[in-house]
Amino acid sequence: MALLTLGEVQSSEKHSGEMKKQNCGACFTRDIMPARYIMTFLIFSGMCLIFGHRVCLHVAMVAMVNSTAEMELPEPENVFQDNDNRCPAPESNLNVTLNYKQGTYPWTPYTQGVILASYFYGYVIAQIIGGRISDYVGAARLFGGATFLSSVLSCFTPLISTFTPTWMIVLRVILGFIHGMNYPSAYTLIARWAPLQERSTLLSVCVIGTHFGVVMSMPLTGYLCEHGFAGGWPSAFYLMGSAGFVWFALWILLVFESPSQHPRISTSELNYIRKNMPFISDEKRKASVPWLQVATSPPIWAATVAKFCGAWSFICFQSKLPAYLDEVLHLPIQKNGFVNALLFGALCISIIISGKFSDFIREKKYFTITTIRKSFETIALLCPAICMAAIPLVKCDANAVIILLTSAMALFGLCGGGDVSVIVDMAPDFAGKIFGVSNAVASIPGILSPVVAGYFLEGNKGDSEQWAYIFYISVGMYLFGAVVFLLFGSAEVQPWGLFSKDKSRTLSTKEANLIFTIPVIMNVECNDWKKNSTVVDITRL
Repeated sequence: MALLTLGEVQSSEKHSGEMKKQNCGACFTRDIMPARYIMTFLIFSGMCLIFGHRVCLHVAMVAMVNSTAEMELPEPENVFQDNDNRCPAPESNLNVTLNYKQGTYPWTPYTQGVILASYFYGYVIAQIIGGRISDYVGAARLFGGATFLSSVLSCFTPLISTFTPTWMIVLRVILGFIHGMNYPSAYTLIARWAPLQERSTLLSVCVIGTHFGVVMSMPLTGYLCEHGFAGGWPSAFYLMGSAGFVWFALWILLVFESPSQHPRISTSELNYIRKNMPFISDEKRKASVPWLQVATSPPIWAATVAKFCGAWSFICFQSKLPAYLDEVLHLPIQKNGFVNALLFGALCISIIISGKFSDFIREKKYFTITTIRKSFETIALLCPAICMAAIPLVKCDANAVIILLTSAMALFGLCGGGDVSVIVDMAPDFAGKIFGVSNAVASIPGILSPVVAGYFLEGNKGDSEQWAYIFYISVGMYLFGAVVFLLFGSAEVQPWGLFSKDKSRTLSTKEANLIFTIPVIMNVECNDWKKNSTVVDITRL
């Protein structure tokens, strides 16, 4: 993670003064809004856009696919009398359903699952290498460039979809890789710009942008599929892609790599950021992560397993829920989008509230931090499992299903006080790199769960019994993650979780000789030396 160093601070003084003199004509823009808040807002809106580009296809695919290519629709008067596993379509929805289901793509449920899952092939890889690329390219350039390329691919999606499904798979892999770059670059920018007192708040605003993008794009896509231009669903991709171009123009004008490079930042803001920016030595910044201890740490594995199991259901329903609402409950596509937005809006609010509430409990010291994390995570996994298990029991009651799904998502949001923060608790000085690997592992369900769902639904679209299997798999995942975290989870700082200068570097030959020969020369027993004695201590004596 790149932060302001002493060299950067000192070398920027003269440069900063010269830049201010050259930009006096733009001085009036300094006092309208602090530069760090403008950057935070643009990161927030950029996150909204890329997640809108990501989930737009989930809703649009309902209108894109020709359902009659796999299964002929029955006559209205005999609808679903021959199969008790299929829910009857309300008469008020039947005409609407028949109108929008006639897409042009004969993609089976399995093919749809593979297309949606392919996004995470690129996303998982980018999570691991994104931080390194950010260091070489520059965080501002990487975030802006990735969002711009995402907008370009979004505009080209309707054209690419006219080719074979392989082309769509390739496009989604590239899109996932591009989106995987945004998180590392956003974290780097916040680290450079956010004063210590504001860091958590500004970072939270950026992360909320991902959920806000889902909440806004799903109902918008549903509306455009029915009422949009260019044939309906393509307009959703064109509109979101065009919004990305406008955003990119603002980004290149208003965002810079660091405060010292910003030509219009006020002197008071620059001094405030410098004064409240923690100094990180080069040794600490370049310290290697003790990967062996990380790989053999039960609490780290417990947190990773909990993230994996929670992500399975979350990603599965983020990708397949529009199809369930369409094929099983027969919701019109516009209402389909609004129900999706309701679910993920409840998740967003719950994450914010649970994070604040867990911090409040921790500040009051009512319980240990491990007890707090385990309690929130257990509720976040067990309660959604109960809701998911109840959905097959209510079958075709659309209102009951929507209530259960919304409750499941809202309760899952309690992970904001559980696994979301636990890696920072355990390894404060290495949290970024460990979180990147853990998040990559937690993204693997994005590859597997849509394909598994497609396997069960192949040839059985609209069959509530096949969907029940998908719900029960999610229940099993939730239960397994809760048990593992409850047994092996911890939020205490691990012995290797803090940077230690003495432990992080190899002794030179001179240092080793000093440590072993001075006690002999001075006739002092080695046991009398403090364990943490440094070479400076020894040579001073």
